[in-house]
Amino acid sequence: MSDTPQASQQSSSTEPMITQRDMLGAMEVLAGAGTEPEVLITLTDEELRGLDGASALALLGSPYLDQDQVDADSASASALRSLTARGLVRPGGESVEEEGELVSGSGDPSARPVQLDRRLAGVVTLRRIPEGMITTTRALNGGSTTLAHYLFPRRGVLEEYVTVDGFHHFSVPEVDEVAERIRKFTDPFGVAGEDGEPTTTTRAEAVTGPEAADARALSVITSVAEGEGRQATVVATSDRVRVIDDGAVGPQRSPQDKVQVSDVSPESLRSAIDLLVPRSPEEEPSGDEGTGGPGA
Repeated sequence: MSDTPQASQQSSSTEPMITQRDMLGAMEVLAGAGTEPEVLITLTDEELRGLDGASALALLGSPYLDQDQVDADSASASALRSLTARGLVRPGGESVEEEGELVSGSGDPSARPVQLDRRLAGVVTLRRIPEGMITTTRALNGGSTTLAHYLFPRRGVLEEYVTVDGFHHFSVPEVDEVAERIRKFTDPFGVAGEDGEPTTTTRAEAVTGPEAADARALSVITSVAEGEGRQATVVATSDRVRVIDDGAVGPQRSPQDKVQVSDVSPESLRSAIDLLVPRSPEEEPSGDEGTGGPGA
């Protein structure tokens, strides 16, 4: 982890310091869930790195900072100065709020070198502690973007949309909207038509066949909960959408593995995605069709 003001407050172990104030901010963020949520906050690669260290970008990537001409340390230091100027980061001791007791990690919360705006602290905290996640990485001619959903008890969801230029847009959709938002993301041109009969082929053939050559958008959906993961690939061509069931995520996967491939309607695509969304038994979907979703 980089040597940043926020990173330096972590304990010597890998468990981050999380306080009661951090958790209050997280709960306040989740309480703002809606069917068509607006963007709550937008952060850049360098702001996230400055706030929470380099490891904060390990999962979803950092398109801007990954450019060879960008000095990540200098960019992160400048980003922290900008956040401080906007009042989102305050030096410790400058009329900061009481942090309360530790929820996780170790150390003295009152000795934190900086304090984050409570909503910002809530977003940073939620990124650290999901009980499940579903990430969708979409490749278009213009580059690769990622839509991630962090899932929490009592139907809590934090959405993070990472653009090709390294902006991270955070929203708070309701859990029943997640599948619909991913559906729109994986079918950005709205070409899903009718359901087709499932076929079985190898993973290699599924992504290199004639239909794959016509792909306008290729999305990989990965669902992880309780240490186990499943994956599916969605191929949007000029006139249809095809789903490849990649099965369980694991090191044993091979290009010659058999996979099921199906052309899908919008409704079937949404249903297939909904099955991948991690939920606790008491958090099954209500069955209501969602209408919200990120733009293409």
